[in-house]
Amino acid sequence: MAEKDSIKFAWFSEFKDIPRNQLRQSLGEYRWILLNAKDLPNATAVWMFAELDGFFIGLDHRGSDYISAIHNRAIHLLLIDEEKEIRGISKVFHSKSDSIENYLW
Repeated sequence: MAEKDSIKFAWFSEFKDIPRNQLRQSLGEYRWILLNAKDLPNATAVWMFAELDGFFIGLDHRGSDYISAIHNRAIHLLLIDEEKEIRGISKVFHSKSDSIENYLW
């Protein structure tokens, strides 16, 4: 768990050892859950809980090409390497070096 400017967030990787039946409860105390590109295929439960429980999903997808799919509707913040139009995501930023934490609201 971390906090930046009173915004509580955690990285998806921090929950890898939590049993699936306890995951939803563990996520509920955060405003943001942050993922890396490699986490995306394993984060389906997190996308579902975000929609139901009202926390935000931030995805740092730098270093690989972002492919739009059904998960777009659950992502609130996307950080990519270069400017690109991507529909269905609240905020898309591009930066080679900034930390995704700098874009949380």
